[in-house]
Amino acid sequence: MGEHSGGLLLRRAERWPFKLNLLAHANPAAKLDYVARTGALAVIPARAASTGGTVAACIEAGLPFVATNVDANAESWNAQARQPRLVDPDAAALAQAISAALNDPPRPLPVDSLRQSRQSWLDTRNLPTPAKRRRVDENVGSSPLVSIVMAHRNRPLYLKQAIAAIEAQTYDHLELVLVDDGSDLDEARRLLDTLEPTFRQRGWKILRRPHEHLGAARNAGIRASQGELILFVDDDNALFAEAVDHFVRAMATSGADICTAFQLIFYEDFVPEDRADGLIQYLPLGGPDVLGLIHNVYGDANAMMRRSVFSQIGLLIEKPGYAMHDWEFFARASLAGLKIRTIPKPLYWYRSKPDGMFRTSNWYDNRLPVLEAFRSSQSDDVRLLHHLAIAQNTHRSEIESARENLKYVPGNRKYLGLCDIEPNSDAAIEKLASIAGSIGRPDTAATLLGRPAATYHNAPDRPDIGGSSIILDYDILRSARLLTPRVSALPLLLVAPDGGGVFLRPHGDGAVAASLDHQFPAFFRKVEAIVEVAHAAAPAMDFALALARPDQTIDWQQDIGAQTIAFSGWMSIEDRLVRHPLVAALRTRRKMPLSIVLAVRFTGTSNGFPTNAFFRKLTLFSD
Repeated sequence: MGEHSGGLLLRRAERWPFKLNLLAHANPAAKLDYVARTGALAVIPARAASTGGTVAACIEAGLPFVATNVDANAESWNAQARQPRLVDPDAAALAQAISAALNDPPRPLPVDSLRQSRQSWLDTRNLPTPAKRRRVDENVGSSPLVSIVMAHRNRPLYLKQAIAAIEAQTYDHLELVLVDDGSDLDEARRLLDTLEPTFRQRGWKILRRPHEHLGAARNAGIRASQGELILFVDDDNALFAEAVDHFVRAMATSGADICTAFQLIFYEDFVPEDRADGLIQYLPLGGPDVLGLIHNVYGDANAMMRRSVFSQIGLLIEKPGYAMHDWEFFARASLAGLKIRTIPKPLYWYRSKPDGMFRTSNWYDNRLPVLEAFRSSQSDDVRLLHHLAIAQNTHRSEIESARENLKYVPGNRKYLGLCDIEPNSDAAIEKLASIAGSIGRPDTAATLLGRPAATYHNAPDRPDIGGSSIILDYDILRSARLLTPRVSALPLLLVAPDGGGVFLRPHGDGAVAASLDHQFPAFFRKVEAIVEVAHAAAPAMDFALALARPDQTIDWQQDIGAQTIAFSGWMSIEDRLVRHPLVAALRTRRKMPLSIVLAVRFTGTSNGFPTNAFFRKLTLFSD
C-alpha cells in the first residue's frame, strides 16, 4: 500500500527490546558469514521456493536453520545434516519451531551436497561431440527408448531441418513418430513420400491424419509411440545434438516426471550455425504453482516426460486453435503432485515467426483452460487470484489513504520520504539509515551503511528528525524558487551548503521572496526560521515567514497576511550578526502539504551597503 517495507519494519521495531540489523546489500555469502559469526539461527520463512538454494547453502555450511516445507525446500533438506524438521508455511507453526530451536539449539553437521551438485553439473559439460556418436550398449536397459513425437503441417522446409537435428543426436535409442496434421501442400506431401522408406528402415513412423489441429496430432503420436520416455519436438524447431542425451540423464538424475529446458531463439528460415547467434528470452523455473497460475513458469512444449504421466493426468487438449497446451498440461501435472524440473541450459533452437500459432492465437482464450485446471484442482493457490487482483488494481486514493495514516502521527512522518524513493536504491538505504539513527538504533543504521556501529553518525546534511520536529536539510533548501524576479546585478537568492541557510538579497523596488514548494507537511503546526542580518555594515531589514497553498499567487504590494494561510508579520532587525527566531503558525492543522514562503525587504531606504540577509535554520513542528 505504498509504504517502503524497510520503513515499515523499522516503524514496527521501534519498541522491540532487541537489536535489529538489516543487511540490505549483503550477498548470500555475506549473509551466511554473518549467521556463522554471530551464532544466529537462520529462519527461511518462504511461502514458495523454486530452488531451495538457501536451505542447501545452510546445510552445506552447517548453520542451524528453521525453514518452511514448500516446493524445493523439501527436496533440498537432508536428514544427515541433523537440522530441525521443516514446518508448514504458517505463522504459528513457524513461531513454535523458532522457539523450540532457541530453547534447544540444534547442532547440525555440514553436508557438502552443493559440491556434489556442482560436480554433477560440470560432468554434463563433458559430452561427446556429434562427430563421436555414443553407441547404445547391447544391453539397452540402461538406455531407455525415447519416442520423439513431432506434429507437422505444411512446413516442409522447417521439417527437413528438424529431422536433420534428430538424425544428429548423440543418443541413439530413439524413435521418431511424425504426425502429419492434414498437410495439403504438394511440396509437403512429396516430402512425406520421400521420407517414408527411410522411416520404415529405421523403425520410425509417419502418421497421415485429417487436419484436427495440434493437440489431436500430438495425442495420436503419443498413442502410436513405444518409448518409456516421450519428447515433444515442434517441426519448426531443431534440437541440439546433445539434447536427448541431456534430457534422459536429467530425468534419471532428478527422478522428475517431466523435464523442460531453456531454448535459443532465432528468427530466420534456416537454423543458425553458431549458437552465439541465438537469444535466451525465456527462463522457466519449473514452478511454483503460485506463479504458474498467471505465467507459464514450467517451460515450453519441447519437453520430455514419462509415459506414465498421461495415464495419471490424461492427454493434451484437442480444442482447435488452442496454442498453450504446454502451460495447461504442465499445470495439471504439477497440481497433481507430479515432479517438473527445468534443465538450466538451452537444448534446442526455437524459431519465432509472425505466423506461428503462439503469435496468432487468442490471448484470452489461451488462458481459460489454465484457469480451469487450477479451479478443478481446488488448489489453495487459486485464492491468490483475489490477492493479485486487489494488489494490481488498488486505486491511487486507497494507497494515499494508507499513507495518510503516517501523516496523522507526527513521529511517523519521517517514514513518508521513503515512500517515493526506489526501494532498493542507495538513496533509500541512506534514508533508512538516517531514520534508524534518529530512533535510537545506531546498530541498524551502521549495518545498513556497511560500517561499524561505533563510527555511525547522522549525516550533517540529513534532516534532524525527532518525534515532533524536522530541520530542513540542504537538499530541501536548494529547491527554493524565487517568487519576485527583479533586475539585479547580483543574485537575489542563494542557498549555502553546510548549514549556511537561504540567502535573500533585498531590492530597492520592493520585497524579495522565495518559496519552498510543498515542503510544509500535512498535519504539522508551525515553521520557525532563525534569521540574521549577516554583515556588520548592512542596513536594517524586515524578515517575514508565511505558509501558503502551493497554487497561491501572492501580490507583494498588498496585505500578505490576508493572502496566506499563516503569516509571521514583518520583523524589523537593526542589530547585525545577531540571530532571531521568526515563527509562522497555523490555527488548525491542514490535511495537505503547504509551501513555505521566505521574504525580506529594506526597513527604510537602501543606503547601498551590503545586504546579507540569511534564513539560517528552518524547523518544522508538529506540536
